[in-house]
Amino acid sequence: MTLTAILPTLRASLPEPMDPALWPAHTETTTDDVLVAAVSMVRLAGLTGTPCVHTAEQAPPRYRPRSWTPRDVSVAVASVLRVRRPRTGLVLLELDAVLPPFAVLDQVRLIGRVSTAAPTRTSVVTPYDGTDGEPFHRLPAPLPADVREGDLLCFPCVSAIRHRDVVEPVRAEVSR
Repeated sequence: MTLTAILPTLRASLPEPMDPALWPAHTETTTDDVLVAAVSMVRLAGLTGTPCVHTAEQAPPRYRPRSWTPRDVSVAVASVLRVRRPRTGLVLLELDAVLPPFAVLDQVRLIGRVSTAAPTRTSVVTPYDGTDGEPFHRLPAPLPADVREGDLLCFPCVSAIRHRDVVEPVRAEVSR
């Protein structure tokens, strides 16, 4: 439990803490953005649209062996398309991205705006890979209760992913 989770109003002045080992090297957080090697994820999403992916070098481990060499890891940004609140304390989100298997979802964060709402349980509904047969995927990290359509969510991936890994596949219609 972090201080910003106990007192959500602190989020307006302090960025959410992050695990630097799970994010790319030279990642910094602000109250409303994530900067990866000085590249703003909010600005990247504004320029390229969502979903988008930024690949950078892996952060060094705390105690690295001599043979360690950095590999590429990624950060993905997705937009919230739809929000449903079927009961109190549960928020179902529909994203414009497919959650890749390498996503570190306990590090997901809201970017683009500052929210002082209390954290709540959040689940991502479609589109989802569906490899385990579930129609939704629960996010391990709570998001603010006032998450709304158009919000941007940013999360790291422990492997290099491509744009096509987060875009929902388009199925061509057969014309006869």
